Amino acid sequence: MSPGTVARSEARDYYEVLGVEPSASSEALRAAFRAAVLRHHPDRAPSSEIATRRTSILNRAWAELRDPVRRLHYDHALEGGRAETLDWPLDEGEAARATRHRRRTRFEPGEASPWHQPQWRSVAGFRIPADIFLAGPAAQHRWIVEHHIAGEDWRTHSERYWLRYAAAHYAERGQVDDWLGTLERIVELGAPWAEIVDLGLREAYLAGGEELRGAMVIAGIGERYDPDTPQRRWADRELRVLLGEYRDAHVRRGPAERRAENAELLLNFLESMDVEPSFTDYRSAIVAHRRAGHEGRAAELVERVVDAPVIDPGRWFSLVQVLTEAGQLDRASALLAEIARGEHPEALNPRRVAGPWRRIAAARNRLGRARRREDRARR
Repeated sequence: MSPGTVARSEARDYYEVLGVEPSASSEALRAAFRAAVLRHHPDRAPSSEIATRRTSILNRAWAELRDPVRRLHYDHALEGGRAETLDWPLDEGEAARATRHRRRTRFEPGEASPWHQPQWRSVAGFRIPADIFLAGPAAQHRWIVEHHIAGEDWRTHSERYWLRYAAAHYAERGQVDDWLGTLERIVELGAPWAEIVDLGLREAYLAGGEELRGAMVIAGIGERYDPDTPQRRWADRELRVLLGEYRDAHVRRGPAERRAENAELLLNFLESMDVEPSFTDYRSAIVAHRRAGHEGRAAELVERVVDAPVIDPGRWFSLVQVLTEAGQLDRASALLAEIARGEHPEALNPRRVAGPWRRIAAARNRLGRARRREDRARR
């Protein structure tokens, strides 16, 4: 285009931009887009400026029509004469085409609308052939996977219906990384809370052995909502379940050194998220460090537990158990005697603690077994 020449353009709907009819199949639409991109590539066009603008317009039209749901909405708007058009730049000397009126809201009896296509059906957001639809769910699933999922990279998709279907497909095939990636992509796109709940995030992270990764994702979801809301309580509950599963799988089981390492990892992870470790977290960490021979670290954690304020009366019996498991038998015995003498009256209130005297008897039995083990170890 020579300097000083006024840029000319004409309005075209998305189908006219790609050079296809509204009744074109998704395969024909894709082929037309690729051919148009090659035809208007800046390296092949006489004006690179116009070619660049045309390529941008082609990408915009393709982004709208490649999504079956968005294409359906556009088709309805096109039929009603409300569809958006794009300014298609014209080359110097190129004549504008005759105006094409797409609006047709009335058809003769028996005349098929170009936008009503009974040969297609919608399943899970995908448009599939009617004969495949009638063949049943199994055939529908195979066709969708073959034509829409296989060979696609989930990182390039932002359609949540596509990501949900792909996530289920990856889960069936055991592709854990892709499965978790698609779920996190849905969360990243700002899916509503009800959809997030239905994703089954907890089950996915547990199946993949990625409990801490899942805890970070769910904690991020919880931060979107105010405290004391159902959404926040759901996120806190799911977070605790995932951390509890990690503790049971990696801190309470496995080689001693590995258990101690995982215990420290769990405590540090909770600290980084500003989440107070639960009593069970501390107890499991103390046992893990004692099994690994880290008596100093175990004693440090015991002091942290003992110094914490006792809010639940049943916690007094738990403290006795922790001291017993930590090998501090004299200290455990003294605390148990304080409870039995009534120095902590709330611990003996049967309305607040179920079976307090039965708990005292069980604690005495544990202490007795621990002392016998200690005596055998000294001999």
